[in-house]
Amino acid sequence: MTRALRSVLFAAVASTALGLAAPVLAQAPGPTLSVTVDQAACLAQPHPTCTAELALLAARDEVEGWAVTAAFEAFISADPDLAVRDRWMQRYEAWAAVATVDGIKERIIPVRAEHLARKGDFAGAYRELGLDRAQPDALAEPSVLILDEARAGRIRDTLSRVDRLVESDSRDDLRLEILEIALARAPADADAVAASIKDRFSRRLAQALQAGARGDQAIGRSIDEWVRGVRANQTAPFDDADTARRDSWDTFLRGAVAANNLEAFRIGIAGRPAFDTAADAEGASKLLRVLMREGRADWIRVLGPALKLPAGESVSVDEDIGAMRALPVDKLIGVAAAAEATGSARGAVVDTAVEMLVGRGAIAEARDLFVSAGRLDELNRVTFDQERIGVVFETLWRAIVGRGPKETVDALAARITSAGAKDYIGRVERLTTRMREIAAGNKGEEPADDEWAIMLDVAIASGDPVLMTRIAAEMKDPGLRSTAFVQVTRNLWERTAR
Repeated sequence: MTRALRSVLFAAVASTALGLAAPVLAQAPGPTLSVTVDQAACLAQPHPTCTAELALLAARDEVEGWAVTAAFEAFISADPDLAVRDRWMQRYEAWAAVATVDGIKERIIPVRAEHLARKGDFAGAYRELGLDRAQPDALAEPSVLILDEARAGRIRDTLSRVDRLVESDSRDDLRLEILEIALARAPADADAVAASIKDRFSRRLAQALQAGARGDQAIGRSIDEWVRGVRANQTAPFDDADTARRDSWDTFLRGAVAANNLEAFRIGIAGRPAFDTAADAEGASKLLRVLMREGRADWIRVLGPALKLPAGESVSVDEDIGAMRALPVDKLIGVAAAAEATGSARGAVVDTAVEMLVGRGAIAEARDLFVSAGRLDELNRVTFDQERIGVVFETLWRAIVGRGPKETVDALAARITSAGAKDYIGRVERLTTRMREIAAGNKGEEPADDEWAIMLDVAIASGDPVLMTRIAAEMKDPGLRSTAFVQVTRNLWERTAR
């Protein structure tokens, strides 16, 4: 199961193109989907058990069935009660067994495999994907599943799987990733993983990775000797001195991060040439993402001065950092403060921290950070619809308006001179008034999908379960309504967890 396949199969429910059924107590006709929920009681006193059922109730009116699929998969992955996840899986399987839309029956297989892997049943997950057979299906390339098993602490179990299940030309790349996990989670198994690596270039990177974990200063001499030995007529990547130097030092740094060895990380930053070429952007981005994801502000301060990418080159910090949202508020603020050292990367780091604070409901902290870190000034300086900061501001503004108080909202709005941002402020203000009218029972003409999205965000930011549930309930389109109830349900779960 490749990363691309997983990202398609387990994407956020909001990205699925996915409405309110009339009955108070509803049973699906025929064998399609059984849902029983007291809608009136749920609207009066929302709780995630009933809002999840309202999501399914709406979803079954969406003709093709993908809304039901998206809702079940969201609940299977996110319900905080692990026993209930099993029941969601059973209901999903029962529904998929009678679904008539092409693709849904096949989709259940990787979903079930992912569910088993989350429970630690990796043998069951491999069986689901047909990877226990002597000749596994080529389509079921399992590198992501193998890495999940390694992260669960089953390092040695993964080595035989790599040999049997992965194409020979990518095995050592995967073993390097497993070695990095081993250095972080099971150091006693690291030597066994390193010994299994066959490719010459990968072996050098494995040595650099382990040297970084130890803080071995001799690695600098080894890298220098390798670079001096590079010859143009050698096979790639041994023919490129820059690749040899850059990849080795970046791997050393990742080893230090994996072993949580800050002193080794300092050694690596001192020994490595600055990140000052276009080719350095990817390595810098990978390191920065890991440090942001784990809230390592002190490490970002060490890395920051080495980030000297040329004009026009930038780091990419949006990818694979969802775990950052779970960091405590003070850690997120610490990451943003450390971004001061990162030069041109500062804005991207701060904006990401702002989005993560909004995502975990820390609206006041997100607002204060946006102002104190100078992002409001930057918003006023740039062209609103041509810079990412415009998107960040839209996310933040919906949350600020939802949370209030009005005096604070008005004071912040008065400081904004960006024409694009002011237009957006006016739009949100109009839709917030409309939201309150709809919640009071005065819906009028059906809002457009993007208008519903803004109103739902404002309602969720308010923290009022009744308001957010009523707004979701008024959406006419069944797929859109189901998606809204899924968002409400997940928000209620996350609030309880916080």
